[in-house]
Amino acid sequence: MAEEKKPKIDLKARLGKSGPQNVPVPTPPPGLVAPVASSEAAASSASPSRVPIPPGVAPPPAFDKSGVPLDPSNPLVAAVAAPYRAATPAPPPPPQRIIVDDAAVHEARRGARKQALLAAAVAALGFGIVGYVWGSSHETSNARQISVNNARDLATKVIHARTDLQKLSDTVEAGRNSLLKDKKFPATLAHDLGAINVDFDGSKLAGVRFSGFSIDTSTSLIEFITSVQAVNDRKNAVVSLLTRLQKPITEQLAAGQKATISYVVLLGGPRDASNNAVAVLAPLAKAIEVPNPAQQVALPKEFEAVNPLTKETVSAPKYAAGGLDKPAALYVAPKSIEAAFPSETSGQIAQLGSQLARLVADIHGEQGGDAVSGSKGLLERADRLAEGLNRVQ
Repeated sequence: MAEEKKPKIDLKARLGKSGPQNVPVPTPPPGLVAPVASSEAAASSASPSRVPIPPGVAPPPAFDKSGVPLDPSNPLVAAVAAPYRAATPAPPPPPQRIIVDDAAVHEARRGARKQALLAAAVAALGFGIVGYVWGSSHETSNARQISVNNARDLATKVIHARTDLQKLSDTVEAGRNSLLKDKKFPATLAHDLGAINVDFDGSKLAGVRFSGFSIDTSTSLIEFITSVQAVNDRKNAVVSLLTRLQKPITEQLAAGQKATISYVVLLGGPRDASNNAVAVLAPLAKAIEVPNPAQQVALPKEFEAVNPLTKETVSAPKYAAGGLDKPAALYVAPKSIEAAFPSETSGQIAQLGSQLARLVADIHGEQGGDAVSGSKGLLERADRLAEGLNRVQ
């Protein structure tokens, strides 16, 4: 049987102006999946198979740049008109079952809890240190302010004590001048001194903070307290002495305003073993008062005296002139007796005057230092101490 010849397809004639004709589309090779027909192919009478587009390649547009539809008889129209189908995503991996070890979880939680507690402890310690430093600084500042206030208070008390010391000195000096210069006993001196008390003793340091005090100020403060106490003790001794000596000194000073002839010298008596003339000091049986020694002294013609050797009362005429071989008597000047044989009262007056002078020297000081501590007087030391206390910061 003769082989039939296949008719030739004139592509040029088909692509010409004659219009599209139904031309069968070649069947794709085996193994390729026919694409789904587009909306335009479904409208036509035939549904030719399409060539699949490789994954990742965008499909060509169904229309050219002019917007005119392509010829359906063109074998490439199927590839152009086929819609783009994205590649099917890979299926997700199958779920896996995770097995959790409870012991590990609890151990991890315990570790986390320990770390949290440690962090909290470190934070608390840090805050504690900051708080302690701040608290210590605040407490130090408060303590220093208390020290400054204590110093100011002590300075005020020192100035007040200085005023009392000046008053005490003026009172003692007035009494001393009355006793030694005016020869009058200061009757009110004991009372006046008893009313003055220099109030600055160790009790003033109770509760005082010394954090801001310099060494010199602290030392001067202690020395000032000691010296003031010594002055108060000396003042009390003077008051006691004034009370005890008021009566005898008053009588002594009152008698000193007038002359009292109490002794005579007996002349013309017996001689010694060598035949030398001797005199005998004999007290008068009755003292002779002389109201004004500056005026003429009226003397009796004869003196009656007690011979200290024989204890007999003898009479001797007043010596006027002539030899000393006859009995006679001369009166002894009262001041010479007091000077040669001072009485106990006279010694007490000297003692009282010395104590008053010492008290004034303690307060004002002496040339080259004072009697208490070898430094200046308490008035000057009080000024330096108050200045040092006011400098405390």
